[in-house]
Amino acid sequence: MDLVISLVLGFVAGFLAVMVIYRSIPNNPLALIGALVIGLIGGWVGGWVTDLVGLEAVNWLGSLVVAFVFAIAILLLLKRVAPASE
Repeated sequence: MDLVISLVLGFVAGFLAVMVIYRSIPNNPLALIGALVIGLIGGWVGGWVTDLVGLEAVNWLGSLVVAFVFAIAILLLLKRVAPASE
């Protein structure tokens, strides 16, 4: 059950991060899959970093916030390294 919750939280965090960074709903299905992947990576990296500094997300809201913040950081890094051609 924890895996399902992590996947859902990762998807929500990734989707919200994409909305904040790009200010639009992705209409491409691959963009939604990318949002899921970025959210999951953000949750994983965020959990790892918070463990390193001695913090812990106590409930699902804390996990969502950590995943969201790190998903935004990853998206900003990706946007800086490989800007999308428009």
